[in-house]
Amino acid sequence: MPGNRAFSEPEYSAEYSADYSVSLPSDPERGVGRTHEVTVRNSGSCLCLPRFMRLTFAPESLENLYQTYFRRQRHETLLVLVVFAALFDCYVIVMCAVVYTTDKLATILVASVGLAAHILLFVLCKYGLLPDRISRKFMPYVLWILIAAQIFCYLGLNFSHFHEASDTVGWQAFFVFSFFITLPLRLMPIVLITAVSCSIHTLVLGVTIAQQQQGAINGEALLRQQPAVGDMILGYMDHGAVHVAVLVVILSNVAIYLCTITVGIMSYYMADRKHRKAFLEARQSLEVKLNLEEQSQQQRQTRPVRSSKALSCKVLNASCEVLSTLNDFHRPSSSNSLEPMQNCSL
Repeated sequence: MPGNRAFSEPEYSAEYSADYSVSLPSDPERGVGRTHEVTVRNSGSCLCLPRFMRLTFAPESLENLYQTYFRRQRHETLLVLVVFAALFDCYVIVMCAVVYTTDKLATILVASVGLAAHILLFVLCKYGLLPDRISRKFMPYVLWILIAAQIFCYLGLNFSHFHEASDTVGWQAFFVFSFFITLPLRLMPIVLITAVSCSIHTLVLGVTIAQQQQGAINGEALLRQQPAVGDMILGYMDHGAVHVAVLVVILSNVAIYLCTITVGIMSYYMADRKHRKAFLEARQSLEVKLNLEEQSQQQRQTRPVRSSKALSCKVLNASCEVLSTLNDFHRPSSSNSLEPMQNCSL
């Protein structure tokens, strides 16, 4: 992946110049120029958010240019998410190796494959071996799918004998928050992929635990061929209490996911505010640089005119002096006729 790149890089300027060209105040061909003041968005689906979460630039072209700049800056943090996923694979391998049994072999193999895939992604992104368009458009979604797959594999393989309603909830919440601070995407796609991940994770846990408890109930029914009425009532009461406890844990998982998404949205907007300030400072620096270059170019253009005028004046004065000397030599009486020409100027 290339290093830190500004929004005016050569390889991207041709791609975005047609859509995001903005006139500078020193450009006389484009009128008075643009104003890049920050305003509050008053339309769309985000009207329920506070004012500081609805900041936007007044010209739409400048806002589009800023979004491109923001995604390029966030593209560097994609490597951090790859490192997080690789560390999760290392954790799974170490924990399974410490208490190794034959049942842990499948989990170790899946985690090893995931670790190799993340190392490959890190190398491809770090050294820019993929085309920029593919890396910017598809790599975030590929990484999201890999992380979701490895979490579900860990849930299904490592906890296959006995599932609980809190299995891998902590890892899911951790990666949900990481998506908000590392993925180079707009806020709405990040919210959608995190909502899909959390919903599927909650649904899988709920169905799995429901099947597990149903299997336990069927097993007890087989052990009791002709149970007494009191035993049946106590059994149903116990299973009802267990169902309520599981439901409470699942609802707490949903609350954890909602809190994580809320904190992630706040972190996203804080980073957006910081990048908007840096973007404005960068554009102001670019304007100053362009103004200085324009002034220096105008000075270089005016210098040859001034030097040519001075040279013409010197040549003319020298010619006058020569003519005056010749007139003094041939006609001394008429020497005063050329005196007004000796100090000629343009």
